Amino acid sequence: MNCRQIQKKLSAYQDGEVTESQKAHIERHLKVCNRCSAALQQLEQLWDLMSHVETIESAPYFWTKVSQRWRERTQPQPLWRPRFAPVQKLSFSLLVITLLVLGFAIGMFLGQNIYHSQLTSQSSAEQELERVFPMNSFDDFPEQSVVQVYVSMISENNH
Repeated sequence: MNCRQIQKKLSAYQDGEVTESQKAHIERHLKVCNRCSAALQQLEQLWDLMSHVETIESAPYFWTKVSQRWRERTQPQPLWRPRFAPVQKLSFSLLVITLLVLGFAIGMFLGQNIYHSQLTSQSSAEQELERVFPMNSFDDFPEQSVVQVYVSMISENNH
């Protein structure tokens, strides 16, 4: 192991959480490396200082409140918070009703305009047909069936 790996394991070494082979390897390294030995001494001094620090009892549910506030701050906040839910529901309902009535009115208006434009275009088309093919032009035909008329036409041409 190099110095970096040894220094990462010094806390575990001090707590007795390393295997026997790791412990032996760390002790051999500490005998030859002044820098790692100094790091172990600093760690031991820190633990000595920490043992003299007075522990303070926290208020009941302190950590629960802290963790709850932490969760609230880390969660994304909505851009708009509904403060009055009934008013929001009512305004949404009014919006939907307004849109439906508006859509119905627009549909009626467009439907009437399309219907009238079709009537006017249909009447102008009928007028054009009457101009080209007057209805009295078919009056010359006899009131027989189509087959009878055809047979009579063939018979007239053969005579």
